[in-house]
Amino acid sequence: MVDVDALVSRGVDGLEVPNGHAIHPLLQPLFPGGLMPAVYRLDGASSVGLGLLTHGWCGVVGLPELSVEAARQWGVELSRLVLVPDPGNWLETVATLIEGLDVVLAVAPPPLPITAGRRLTARLRSRGSTLVVLGPWPNPAARIDVRTIGWRGLGQGYGCLSAQELEVTVVRHHHNRSVRLVRTSAGVHSAKERADVC
Repeated sequence: MVDVDALVSRGVDGLEVPNGHAIHPLLQPLFPGGLMPAVYRLDGASSVGLGLLTHGWCGVVGLPELSVEAARQWGVELSRLVLVPDPGNWLETVATLIEGLDVVLAVAPPPLPITAGRRLTARLRSRGSTLVVLGPWPNPAARIDVRTIGWRGLGQGYGCLSAQELEVTVVRHHHNRSVRLVRTSAGVHSAKERADVC
């Protein structure tokens, strides 16, 4: 018999449940079971969202400035990435993409009627797809906060930026999980791995 209360307390949204969509290995401590079919809210550096698109068929909606090189550095399989820089009707575009893609990363839409948001969430669950929204979304399964901790490489008035240190935290109810990452021109690394190099 399944203990529903135990599942809910552990976080059915994907923080503990196995068999979600696989993500970049550096982000796995945040989502040990992968991303579940739900809506997640991402606040901060949108490039971290690319780490959620590393397996399966994925899409990006409303990010014309997206760097394909940044996607490659995060390990995104470019031959399985659908880019929609100007979605027109946001809801229609996203609803169409989740019919065939595993994970969709999208800029927050203009305000949607509550019923439209609920229908979209139900469709995600029925299709087994995940939507990661950059910006506000009512009642997301979890919030992913990305914060720049610092930059490396600059001296006093000279030098070039060589790395950006980020803290990524997933917040679901009162449960937080965090990882620290370093972004360089060579890719994304654990802050622990890069401490002696940068």
